[in-house]
Amino acid sequence: MHLAIQLLIQLTILIVAIVIASLILRWMTSNPEKLKAIWRRTKRFWVTPLIYLRAFRAYVNWKRVGMGFSLRDCMCQEWEKYDKEHYPDQPYYRL
Repeated sequence: MHLAIQLLIQLTILIVAIVIASLILRWMTSNPEKLKAIWRRTKRFWVTPLIYLRAFRAYVNWKRVGMGFSLRDCMCQEWEKYDKEHYPDQPYYRL
C-alpha cells in the first residue's frame, strides 16, 4: 500500500511538471520577442560586473596619466564597446 501511494505521488508530480513545462514552451513559442528581451537582460546582468571592472581599470589608468575622464565616462565607453561588439546592428542610446 505504501509503495502504491509513493508511485501515485510521483506520477502526480511528473504530470504537474509536464504541464508546467508545456505551458512554458507554449509561452516561449508565442512570445519570441519577449523571450529575446529576457535573454538579453540576463546576458547583460551577468556581464555587468566585467564591464564595471574594465571601466574601473580604465578610470584608474586615465587618472594616473592625468586625463580628465570620470568613472561615468569610462563606464559609458565600456558599455558602448560591448554593445558595438555584441549588437552591431542596433543604435546606441545609453546615457
